[in-house]
Amino acid sequence: MSWFLVTFLSVYTALHWVFYRTVRCLLPAGPWARGMLGLFLLLMILAPVITVAAGRLGQPGLARLAGTVGYWWMGYLTVSLLLLLALALLRLGALPFSPRAWDWRLPVGLALGLAIFISAYAGWAATDLRLNRVVVPTNKLPPGVERLSIAQTTDLHLGLPGGVSRLRKALKLIEQAHPDLWVDTGDLWDRPLLDADELVAMMRRVKPPLGKYMIAGNHEFYVGLGTSFELSRAAGFIVLDNRGQAVGQALYLAGVNDARRINPDWDAAALAGRDPRRINIFLRHRPLFNPQHADKVDLQLSGHTHGGQMWPAHLITSRIFPYFAGPYRAAQGVMLHTSRGTGTWGPPLRLFSPPEVTLIELVRAPANASPR
Repeated sequence: MSWFLVTFLSVYTALHWVFYRTVRCLLPAGPWARGMLGLFLLLMILAPVITVAAGRLGQPGLARLAGTVGYWWMGYLTVSLLLLLALALLRLGALPFSPRAWDWRLPVGLALGLAIFISAYAGWAATDLRLNRVVVPTNKLPPGVERLSIAQTTDLHLGLPGGVSRLRKALKLIEQAHPDLWVDTGDLWDRPLLDADELVAMMRRVKPPLGKYMIAGNHEFYVGLGTSFELSRAAGFIVLDNRGQAVGQALYLAGVNDARRINPDWDAAALAGRDPRRINIFLRHRPLFNPQHADKVDLQLSGHTHGGQMWPAHLITSRIFPYFAGPYRAAQGVMLHTSRGTGTWGPPLRLFSPPEVTLIELVRAPANASPR
């Protein structure tokens, strides 16, 4: 985590320096205005750290304030810098044709104003939670059962400011869908763990017929696996930490803890009890597929990517994770679905990547379908 913190602060500080150097042309003459702007930017650089530290020190009010202001600023900064970059490229392209230097102040002011409107829209879009139905045909349903449904949430990041309202909307969609099973594919919890007792109580009231299961994402490790699993169990989840379990008459769930790379031993342990007659579902936080177990898995559910969350971040995320967002045919007979995520991390904004609760509908395959 120390390397992550150093890298984050270094990059984040550099972005603020670029922002300061660009917008200082709008400030009145004299050191006072520049000093105030510099102080504000320094506080925004430190806001994520203050949020986590305040949570650890038992100061929820400070954590909520620093998190709300700091993460909204992070989103606005990102949008502003993208617009300023586009403006700089436009200015550079116009130089050979311009008889004189540009007056930089008006375009910069307009870009900063436009960033406010885009950020406001992205903030609304992050709350526009929707139900995404994914139909998966199978010939492994028991006689007399024509459909089983699984609600998938992922990347809720509960514990950050706004977690209660985010969870309330997700639970409303889940209850309206009446799934047989609820699975969460990681990053259910996040620091500074605000409103943890209320969040646990809200989830405990939802009781699908086949139960609730969760796996650890990378943020469960940041919170602490012991704490994350304790909260999850209190909320009614069964934790699949590198193990599997038969569920009902038709399903076998295998789940592994998050890792940067596939851990073959964890996968083997989780799949050790699989039954080829059941629908074998593998839960992995990151959308990484293990071809060595392609003959043992019917469906993999993942998250982590947030669908890029903020355009154009998807251009980078989709290069890192080929199974980026949505359903894929990972191998013959194996579907992998990567959810865009139910919540947000960092900026509470989404741009062209709406949040979702996924409803996986397992339906009986046509009679002429392959035996898998």
